[in-house]
Amino acid sequence: MQACDILYAMELSGIAYHDIQPVFPTGSLSTINDPLSDVQCYFRRTGATLYITFRGSNSSRDWRHNLTFCKKTVPYDNAQSKIRVHAGFLEAYQSPGVRSVIHSMISPGIAEIRISGHSLGAALAILCGVDLEYNFPDRDYEVAVFGCPRVGNRAFRDSYNKRVFKTLRIENGNDIVTKLPPAVMGYRHVGQSFHIGRIKIPGIVSPKNHEPSAYYKELAERFW
Repeated sequence: MQACDILYAMELSGIAYHDIQPVFPTGSLSTINDPLSDVQCYFRRTGATLYITFRGSNSSRDWRHNLTFCKKTVPYDNAQSKIRVHAGFLEAYQSPGVRSVIHSMISPGIAEIRISGHSLGAALAILCGVDLEYNFPDRDYEVAVFGCPRVGNRAFRDSYNKRVFKTLRIENGNDIVTKLPPAVMGYRHVGQSFHIGRIKIPGIVSPKNHEPSAYYKELAERFW
């Protein structure tokens, strides 16, 4: 994943918070705005590449999903699996107006799928990446997430990293959201960590480091 790809993923993740989405000169734009889960997701297709971007938290319902971390659940009803994930994140992603629509967007002409998101959007991007790789394994996947919380347990991390190994998890400074849910509850991060901004200090957290503008600023300074 090149620097320009990471910056573009951050741009899309930041733009996802806007109610009005820009239409770029090339490609097409489709959206999900699910009233049941309050998930917003945007699809931009350029040639054989599909970009999927999830919006982060911007409503009380989003925060209800975020805070349902005391309960972990088995994804997709496989009771024999040791994999457990954040119940609130999975509930949002599995909403009929979200997951089924995403699956319908994977047409035969798509060869590359690029998934991104910030905060809650990052968690949904993680669930989307592993779900699509399992159901559409003949595509090329890259996932870039920003300010991503922990999504599942150790078994989920190990399974995810085998399936979607081209995952970059960008963490800015002492972003508070990247410390949640707590590791002591069995949650683990997925993907390859890429730290930007201030030095990470154990026990120190910063809400300001979590803002999309802070991520873009640090990335721009790093790459330019």
